[in-house]
Amino acid sequence: MNIRKIVLAISACLAFTACASKVPDNALTGVAPEVLVKRQARSVHLRYMGYPKGVTGAAVTITPRDVAPGTYFCTIGWGSGYCGIQELPGGERTVIFSVWDPGDPHDYEAKQENVKEEHRARVLYADKFMDVARFGGEGTGARTMAGYGWINDLPVRLKVTSEPDGTNRTAFTCWLQEEESEGGWHKLATISTLNPEDGASGLGNIYSFVEDFLRNYNSATRVRKAEFSDVEVMLAEDGQWHPVTYAVFSADETPSGNIDAGKVAGTGAFFLATGGDTKNVTTPIWGGIR
Repeated sequence: MNIRKIVLAISACLAFTACASKVPDNALTGVAPEVLVKRQARSVHLRYMGYPKGVTGAAVTITPRDVAPGTYFCTIGWGSGYCGIQELPGGERTVIFSVWDPGDPHDYEAKQENVKEEHRARVLYADKFMDVARFGGEGTGARTMAGYGWINDLPVRLKVTSEPDGTNRTAFTCWLQEEESEGGWHKLATISTLNPEDGASGLGNIYSFVEDFLRNYNSATRVRKAEFSDVEVMLAEDGQWHPVTYAVFSADETPSGNIDAGKVAGTGAFFLATGGDTKNVTTPIWGGIR
């Protein structure tokens, strides 16, 4: 990994402690649809399908194409957390890895201080470049984040692996690999959280998304687009990595039509696009992408 591209993010990162959500639905209560369309680019998702249960790891390569301030490219999301890359409102670029405490991740009133210590997600390891903090206001949990100078059109690969942490917890580890790293993975952080009430561990339903979290009206006029390739999951049954080539396209409640998703001709990569002059010409909402 090119360490020169990572710097510790302090004020920029702390200004946005969550900056993402579990397949974001937006806090839309009381906001008129016509206001939403003008205020923000619609969040768009790839829900990966077609693999067996019992996922203990996931890996996805993201290539950012069109970027604007206030963009989150969630590269890997699952039932307990998410990781990806961001451009903050001031233009700073970051890598983020967060894991939720038990509870509702869509609880926008959630306060981190209300969670008992024994119920909290715990950071077991963080690279020296990663800023560590608790977050609330979108569920609660533990967040690790660093300034990271990712570059448009250059791929970055992220991986999340899981392993038991005692009898009722799972520890998730996030790794980063760059195109020029010659195969090496850089360990960013490990965060442990309580298993859900049904006792499920590992990673559940895997997804990626593109989100405009600036939502300042002008941000809706900007195109955000990225490609997601070499999607793989590790299965508990054989401990091997398996390719994922099928996804379903979905979006949040913002009633904008300037969104699209599909596969890139010649590469097989998935793409997601939202905002600006994007046109929905490739895949309809809830359409499958093969």
